[in-house]
Amino acid sequence: MLISIFISPKEILAEIKKKIMTTKYNEVNVRNGPGLNHLVIYKILKKGYPLKIISNFENWSNVSDINGIIGWVSNSQLTEKKYVIITSKSEYIYKFPDVRSKKIAKVMKNFILENEKCNEDWCFLKEQDIEGWVRKKGMWGN
Repeated sequence: MLISIFISPKEILAEIKKKIMTTKYNEVNVRNGPGLNHLVIYKILKKGYPLKIISNFENWSNVSDINGIIGWVSNSQLTEKKYVIITSKSEYIYKFPDVRSKKIAKVMKNFILENEKCNEDWCFLKEQDIEGWVRKKGMWGN
């Protein structure tokens, strides 16, 4: 028995656009084209910085950052390890995914945290010895 599944190019493109990868190192070059011969347009100086994958060419990914800046990064500089960046002015880390639960810490805009798991409205994040739940609406990269 042969089963055929058709996935339209539009669906594939939509799935690629959803993919988020993060920087593997504390210094990653973002270039204006795929290849070492292209100019560095900026550097990301933080391990775990989330980037949205737009497309791929050979060993390079065309990426967009939280501000919508687009460039190219070598795939060797990226990892699928999950991190998020705080987008609101500040967010609390809660013990449980409920605003009535205990507040563990307060994180400020642009802070990067490792993402362990998410449910519909919350993500369980950690940074060194601090871990807890943060509302999804205050972050980018999940």
